[in-house]
Amino acid sequence: MSPETEQSGLLGAVRREVRRGATRTKNGVKYARGAEFAPPHPTASDVIWRHGNAHVRHYRSDAPRRFRQPVVAYLGLVGRSYIFDLYKGGSIVEMLMDYGFDAYVLDWGVPDTVDSENTLETYLRGYLPAALDAIAAEANADSVNIFGYCMGGIMSVHALAAQPHLPVHTLTTLASPFDWSDLGAFVNAMKDGKIELEELLDDSGNLPGSVIRQSFKARKPTGDIVNYANLWQHMWNDRYVEGYQAINRFLSDHIPMARGAAEQIRDQWMRDNAFIHDTLRFNGRRVSLANITTPVHAVIAERDDIAPVASASILKEILPNATVDLLQIDTGHVSLFAGRQSVKEVMPQVFDWIGKHSEEIG
Repeated sequence: MSPETEQSGLLGAVRREVRRGATRTKNGVKYARGAEFAPPHPTASDVIWRHGNAHVRHYRSDAPRRFRQPVVAYLGLVGRSYIFDLYKGGSIVEMLMDYGFDAYVLDWGVPDTVDSENTLETYLRGYLPAALDAIAAEANADSVNIFGYCMGGIMSVHALAAQPHLPVHTLTTLASPFDWSDLGAFVNAMKDGKIELEELLDDSGNLPGSVIRQSFKARKPTGDIVNYANLWQHMWNDRYVEGYQAINRFLSDHIPMARGAAEQIRDQWMRDNAFIHDTLRFNGRRVSLANITTPVHAVIAERDDIAPVASASILKEILPNATVDLLQIDTGHVSLFAGRQSVKEVMPQVFDWIGKHSEEIG
């Protein structure tokens, strides 16, 4: 390389870094002032079913529908359902529709004082069957594909063990732990009675979202520092800032959990480790995982500190009468589901599996 070429390259790099520095400062000021880089819920939708605080959104699409069975996505009881529609180019429902699926999201709602007595049966026996029937009717289908993230996948398995007749064509669990023998200090303390659930409840009688957020943060106490350092490094990149703001909003926005359901999760999932011992209870009776015959796709993040590989992959062993396919990805709990790797690598494989197990139209 000639001295002139080398000098030209160096000057180009300097100019590029100067431009990035200026943009970094501008975006940093806008971010600090609360500018909206990633407005929530960017994809148009309509509420097609509602019961109490729970509701189902149907997302609008101009893309042709390829598959008869729609996909309904949902979380557990502590997260915001907009995780499925974070930002343009990083929206699960947008990607589902582009792939050819009719896309729906079930939101369990934010519990208030009246809902503090809600149990798992309230959600899984009361809300879920009615929501699935409404989705199937809207989609003109006889069954649906469930797409359950984290606790949403766990709830789905519990529901199908108790109600194998539910109109579920396939089940995809993403980053869902089923062996609760060692899921971190907070879970272990709850399980062992070192933290009493009753002492954590707020004035509404529910487990506050702030407690749930702190339980996740305790697993990575320096996580926020690392994230902010990465944000500043990439503050010049509008797309990066957009994705960061959307994901960080979700991670900071946990909702309360109804006391009734929290008590059951503590007693069954944590203390009894009921998925491993096949001792789940539902509506006052024992139910068995052997009842589940629905095809299952367990998607696992290999660097997941919330749903470790061993805890998530055990699903293949505890469902004796279901075909369970495992997909392991070298990523973490959140990046499995949100971000560039999810868009480019994870979701295409997940949608391929659902598509292969669904009926194509025409």
